[in-house]
Amino acid sequence: MPRKSRWPVLAVAFASCVAFLIAFAYLFGGDDEEEQVATPDCRQGPTTPGIDVSYHQETINWKRVRRAGVLFAFIRASDGTTFGDPMFVKNWANARKVGILRGAYQYFRPEENATAQADLLIAAIKHDRGELPPVIDLESDGGKSPTQIRRSVQIWIERVRAKLGVEPIIYTGPDFWRNKVGGADLTTQPLWLAHYTTSCPTIPPPWTAWTLWQHTDRGRVPGIDGPVDLDVFAGTFADLEDFARRSRR
Repeated sequence: MPRKSRWPVLAVAFASCVAFLIAFAYLFGGDDEEEQVATPDCRQGPTTPGIDVSYHQETINWKRVRRAGVLFAFIRASDGTTFGDPMFVKNWANARKVGILRGAYQYFRPEENATAQADLLIAAIKHDRGELPPVIDLESDGGKSPTQIRRSVQIWIERVRAKLGVEPIIYTGPDFWRNKVGGADLTTQPLWLAHYTTSCPTIPPPWTAWTLWQHTDRGRVPGIDGPVDLDVFAGTFADLEDFARRSRR
């Protein structure tokens, strides 16, 4: 009998092996660095994706974060005057190395001295101010009245403005601003709005537009284990760079 060629058998075996390796890589070893961070669409124009982090995200692989399309990050410096974020220095330096625009934020405690809190933030970034304005994170009333909170926020803003020559950003939610701050008019400051929704967020009056929007606290980003806050800037990356320049006095 004539001898049969082994090539068809080898070709089938080779193809099967390649298919297995591709499936294995997809299921267990896929390059999630290629995944891009999803951004919401509330039909107001282009947006730029970013994140905000603290020590809760533990060690961050900032190279992978940047490859995932994250272009800016707000990094917590402290919680009031009593807790300096232990990952701030590391996150601040490593985000810069990969070209992510940075802004520092401070969780504000209205029951603590506003000037002391501002000075702590100022000291944290005095040698490297970052590219974006610093942020007062306002989501705790500390048992204070709307009038007291408003005055403390104004003291903090004026202190940071005077020392750093920049217009700080206010981070808050629509309900908190209405109920706990009495809808105070601090619209001279850019608004970073926290509202978790897939539609357009609710803007707290008297602001009429948001500059930044934190749209979820359950985001997933390559390079970060576990959930992370996802944000967008209202504009293109060039607009974000321009915003950073215009914020400086």
